[in-house]
This record gives sequence, structure tokens and C-alpha cells, in this order.
Amino acid sequence: MGDAGIIFICQSKDLSHVRELDLSWNEISDKGLQKLASCNSLKNLTRLILNSNKIADSGVQSLSLSENLPKLKFLELAYNRITQFGALSLVRSSHLKRLSLLDLEMNQVGEKKSNEFPDGTSIPDLKILNLRKNQMGNDAISDWSQSGIFEGLNHLNLGWNNISDAGAKVLANSPTLNHLRDLILDSNHIGDPGALSLAQSKNLTNLKILNMADNNFKSSAESVLFNLRARSLAEKITADKNLNLNALYLRNKDIKALSYYQKLEEVRSISLRNNLFDYQGLGELAVSAFVKDLKCLNLMDNSIGDKGAFLLSKSEQLSNLEILNLENTGITSVGILALSQSPYLKSLKDLNLNGNSIDGKGFQLLADSENFKNLKVLRVSGMSIGDKGFQSILNSKTLKKLEELEMAENFISKKSLSMLTKSPVFPNLTKLDLRRNRLNESDQLFLAQSSSFGNLKSIRL
Repeated sequence: MGDAGIIFICQSKDLSHVRELDLSWNEISDKGLQKLASCNSLKNLTRLILNSNKIADSGVQSLSLSENLPKLKFLELAYNRITQFGALSLVRSSHLKRLSLLDLEMNQVGEKKSNEFPDGTSIPDLKILNLRKNQMGNDAISDWSQSGIFEGLNHLNLGWNNISDAGAKVLANSPTLNHLRDLILDSNHIGDPGALSLAQSKNLTNLKILNMADNNFKSSAESVLFNLRARSLAEKITADKNLNLNALYLRNKDIKALSYYQKLEEVRSISLRNNLFDYQGLGELAVSAFVKDLKCLNLMDNSIGDKGAFLLSKSEQLSNLEILNLENTGITSVGILALSQSPYLKSLKDLNLNGNSIDGKGFQLLADSENFKNLKVLRVSGMSIGDKGFQSILNSKTLKKLEELEMAENFISKKSLSMLTKSPVFPNLTKLDLRRNRLNESDQLFLAQSSSFGNLKSIRL
């Protein structure tokens, strides 16, 4: 589109209906942006995206002085040519009063030292500031911090800059960062002194996420940082004593730090779904002194494998577990053997094994072990085990308390349906899930319409 396209649109179109405008990758320069800033029909615009153009300081300065963008909340200018003065012009704009997000990733902020500081105070509504992949060093961090630029922010991304210990100490000692919840400092040059300053800061008391990956600190500082990480994770405990840590990229060291934190003893349910730890991290949690009252543990989508199942089986600390989710965790029948012989896991009421590689032997262990006699819910979908596995469950003399059975996607045929009503498991069964099996329409009608299955309140086919 270029500058000519921007000029044409602003002169010939009424843009008063536009709420979001994306002009990325259009070779727009300062000239085009100056024209856009002067367009008086953009008063309802809330989001402006200008990533990957040729915009420099004079262009963004025209934006900062524009009176035509009173409702603008989100401004994205990643991958342009903006330096420190242009960035500060935006942050201190007296006209962009409602701006809450400013993205300046991959610009030239900090490349050259500047003694020019625009007048004014920072935008009070600005909560998210992204300065990732610029060239901000310790001097720039000091200048910005002392000028109150970071005041009021909830999220500050300074990853991939040139910050070392001195800059980290400035951040740690800055009272203007007391509202900060997320601080991203990965891929800088921070060593032990800077890392320890951040971890022990009295100003970063509201911090929930501190990303310090790929820096220069050693094991002693790393330990302190992981302790800080554990404390911030534990702050997620809800009023009903649940701790949801799903999809937070937690690794073994994160789980280890969490397992040492005494506040964990308040938790009754932990969900760790979709993280990056394996059996080693689980092993630390399994021997923690603070999980004795844990009732529910969700390990779904973590690669703990059979070694993880073995560590669970040996955990006296987890003997009160009633709900265990092991869906898609790489467990085989070897892991089921460990669980079935555990001297501690005898209180399980809800067991999810969906998406693992359990064969006929594993199903037979599930059917026979006294450890599973209290199960009310069993989920074993996606095993492709066929009628043999289903019949193992149906013939079980220990699973008599089972109320819900999920066996979707297992190649089960009508052959097994005739056995269902004669099964020791059947009397208490109220929910049955047999989706994506080898049941044709007549088989499904038989199951749905037969009076023999009247006690089943829910049948999923």
C-alpha cells in the first residue's frame, strides 16, 4: 500500500465505523503515519496494528500528538525503526490517554544514547509494554526507571536486550514496579548479583511471572529464583484449596521448588496439565512433605511414563489421592502393574488413563487389583484394545462400585454388549461412553432402546 495508499484512504474514505485497523507489512513510513494521525474520522478506533513497516520517531511522535485517536487502547509497532525518543513520546503522550497496550518489539530503542526526554507523565492506563528484542542496556533501564516510565505497568517484556546485573538491580530497586505481575528478562546478560537482587526485591511483591531463561547466573542464584517461582505459583491457590498450574511451561526444577514450599500443604487439588516436566519432577512432588492431604492430582499431557507411575506407586505421601488423571502421559501396562501393586494408592475413586498404550495385560490388572476396588469412574479411551479389554473390565469382581465407564475408540463390537447386563460391574453403572467403536446403527439402537439397560442414565455412542 505504501504512503500513497494511506493518503488515499484518509482523503477518500469515512473511517468512523472502523474499530480495528491492521496496516502491517505495507511499507508505510513517517509520511504515511503522519497523514493517518491527522485523519479526523478515526475517533472510534480502538486497535491500530502497524507492525513491519518503515516507521521511525517522527511518525510515532505525530501519533502521540494526535487528537484524532481518543479511544485507542492497543497499539502495535513491532519491527519498525523507532528509537528511545519515539518510544518515550508514545509512553508519555497526553492524547493517547486510554492506551493500555504498547508493542515496540524489534525496534531500535536503546541503540543510541539519547538525552532527549519528552515532557509529561506516563499514560496512567498503560498496563502492557513490550520492548523485546531492542538494544536496551543498563543506562536505558536506569533512565526509564528514574523517569517513572514503568509506573503502573502489569506486564513488562525486556527479553533479548543488553541488560546485565546493574540494570537488573535498577529494576529490583524501583518502587515504580510495585504493580508489576509479569517481568520478562530472558536472553539478557544477568548474572548472580542481578538475579539475587530481583529475587529478593521488596518492590516486586506482586510478581507472578519472572522469566529469566538464558542468562548468566549460576546454581545458587538459580535456586533462589526457583524459590521465588514456587512462591508465585502457590499464590494461585483458590479459596476452595485448588491449585491450577496448567500450561505454564513448568519444568522439573519448577516442580522441585514447588514441592519444597510449605504453603502446598493447604492444597487439596493440583492440576499440572500440559507442562514440560517428566518423572524426575513428579518424583520430587511425590516425596514432598506437604502433599499428605492432596485428594486430586492432574498430570495429563506430561511425559512421566512408567517411571512416573512407579514413583506414584511408592509415594506414601500421596496415599490420600482419590482422583488421578494420567491421560496421555506415556504409561504402558508396566505402569499399571506398579499402580496395581502400590501399598499406598488404595483410595482412588476416579482414574483417567485415556490415550496411553495399555494392552490386554494392563486391562486385566485393572480388573483384578484390589487397589481399584473403590473406583467409581474409570476412563480408558483410545487404547484400540477391542472386545477383550472391555470384557476384562466387565468380568471384574473388584470394580463393583464403578458408576462411570469411558471406553471410547477401542474397537469394541456388539459381541461385548450381550455380556453387559450379566456383568458384576453393571448394577451400579449409570454412565457408559462407547463412542468411536465398532458399533453400527442397529447395535446403537439395541443399546439405547433395550429395557435391560434402564439403569444407565447416560449412554454416549
